[in-house]
Amino acid sequence: MSTTLSRRSSVLRTAAAAAGACALVVAGTVLAPGAQAAPVPASAPAHAAHPAAPWADAPTGAPVSGRVLGDAGIRPQDRPAVQRFRELRAGLATEARPSETATNRTAPAPIAAQAHRWWGTELGPNGNTGYDAVIATHTLDDALRLSGANDFLYAPTTKPRSNSCIEMVTVHTRDSAQIWAWDWCTTDPSQAVGATVDIDAAFLRKYGATVNGRSAYSVQVQLTDARTNTWSASLYNVATSTWDPFFTSRGTDQTGLDYGWDMFEYYSDRTASGNVGVCQDLSGRVVETTGLKVRTPATGAWSDAGPSNSTVFPAATMNPSTYYCPGIAGRMATAYSAWQVTVR
Repeated sequence: MSTTLSRRSSVLRTAAAAAGACALVVAGTVLAPGAQAAPVPASAPAHAAHPAAPWADAPTGAPVSGRVLGDAGIRPQDRPAVQRFRELRAGLATEARPSETATNRTAPAPIAAQAHRWWGTELGPNGNTGYDAVIATHTLDDALRLSGANDFLYAPTTKPRSNSCIEMVTVHTRDSAQIWAWDWCTTDPSQAVGATVDIDAAFLRKYGATVNGRSAYSVQVQLTDARTNTWSASLYNVATSTWDPFFTSRGTDQTGLDYGWDMFEYYSDRTASGNVGVCQDLSGRVVETTGLKVRTPATGAWSDAGPSNSTVFPAATMNPSTYYCPGIAGRMATAYSAWQVTVR
């Protein structure tokens, strides 16, 4: 859902649009300590157990239950932020692109009063498009709500590669926890969120799992028609072992970026302390991707994201001062198919 990543233009998301978009998913303002969400209560619905990566070639199921096509699923109170994200994202194309080396890429300067930061796996660096699908298992937290009205956490969020149409984003705002499909191929400035679904008890019963002791879900985005550049996104239904369709888009990728990603991302206002609001909201939490895989079209074979097709960006580690968040740290558990961002 997003767009400013300095490399994404680096890009992506820019908070408002992301706030949908992909933002990045991704996220700020003076926090009210009492607004910080508590951990998921013991009464939360039980999740199914499944491997770090689901069966990649599982059959197609029914459309995702509870999905809303278009941005009708965006709550009224979140709409101003979505618009803000779109406005911020519009400035991405004019930002200087970062170094193309694998490390030491510099993040873009904050836009307006908001900080936009990201960290994670860059897919297909330098225009590598030798794959046509991606699968990832992402953490989610149905209880997490942010403190700031202008804050957006897009994490984890994934977009397969350059010229792919869909970014699948785990979105947390002050009022909601949702999954978004951000449509990067739409040319309609008023329409960027292709589909939404709430992360609630009904969602967790079908798509929630427990991975590494944390609540998670799995997503797949794949090229389904190369001639028209049609991409489709699905969620893994752990109850039926099927990939349930979520959103489809076709056309030309509007990001102007020659890579994809699977990453942690936020747009957030800085508080009176100088830190971003999402820092306090994430205290004690872990945001994680596992089982990040890409598919080779010629053979249909899936392989882990790794040095041959991926790298880490914007830098090998997260500098807490750069992210305006004391105690934040990023770790590649397996380069580059599994990463964690923690805030102590």
